[in-house]
Amino acid sequence: MPEFCYSVTKKIAEKGYNLVPGRYIEFENRDETLDFDTTMKNLQSELADLLNQEKKLALLSVFKNLGYEINL
Repeated sequence: MPEFCYSVTKKIAEKGYNLVPGRYIEFENRDETLDFDTTMKNLQSELADLLNQEKKLALLSVFKNLGYEINL
């Protein structure tokens, strides 16, 4: 299974008996494909819906101070 497990036998000796998973499993950097602004806009929309339901106005000022104001 990619990024989860890999069956090795003689490769352990070839790698100096180092059992660090990164020596055998190739990891994908998912952050490279992440569009931060789009993700934040989606989160802002979802949070706006939740805040309308819960009326937790204190969180609105926190997000505004972070530069991600949510208009209800």
